[in-house]
Amino acid sequence: MTTTSRRHALRTVLYTTLAMATAGPAGRTSAQTAQTSAAVPPKFLSDGSAAHWSGNTIICHIDRRSAAFMALLDIHVALMRSGLHAHITPLPPASYHMTVFEGVAYPARHRYFPTDLPPDASEASCNAAMLEKLRRFDLRTALPIRMRPLPLARQTNLASILLEPADAAENRKLRLLRDRLADTLQLRAPHHDDYRFHITLDYVYAPLDDASRATLMVLRERLLADFIARSPLVELGAPEFTYFDDMLEFRPQLLLSNQPA
Repeated sequence: MTTTSRRHALRTVLYTTLAMATAGPAGRTSAQTAQTSAAVPPKFLSDGSAAHWSGNTIICHIDRRSAAFMALLDIHVALMRSGLHAHITPLPPASYHMTVFEGVAYPARHRYFPTDLPPDASEASCNAAMLEKLRRFDLRTALPIRMRPLPLARQTNLASILLEPADAAENRKLRLLRDRLADTLQLRAPHHDDYRFHITLDYVYAPLDDASRATLMVLRERLLADFIARSPLVELGAPEFTYFDDMLEFRPQLLLSNQPA
């Protein structure tokens, strides 16, 4: 496949995904879409501001001294200058991270929750219980965690840079860590085995007209290509157990570590 063909294919995928994201899930009636939206509150409000959307998660912040972070800063500047603020909210660079293991998102707790805790447990008690379990958790994982961005033709997420483990050994290492965390926390998401690693850049909070959609599609392609060229390898340090009140800040509570033999 030629470079031109690959770009055409990527634009087709992105255009289709953008249309689906702004028009509602395919195959659903408007009533079904509204019901699904009501079940889990949005992360951003209709004016683009962050909604209260609390929870906990295990992440690796992107090292601010790394080439990846420098490339992400340039992406942030480009999004801020894009003229698309009526539709998207770029995330602050301090929030840039890759999720290693999804914890509990309290607005969506009905989807999955620690099986050893009452389903109506308070946020404070759930956070405390998970923190206590992780204080005794042995990371048993060689660092750094080495990731690479997916090729441009496979970058189909609207608001994120999709990543994959750098090689088969890294994949086994990361998947084993996730399995051990699920067992320790008694928490396993339905998509646990096929979770897609990523760095979130922004959120689309309002429908896009055709002109804005085209602008965003072309901009994303250019920014993703630049990131892949500048950051073919993303190295991550020890995972952090964090709390969040919204998508703008993830507050570290505990750095997971390899315990002495």
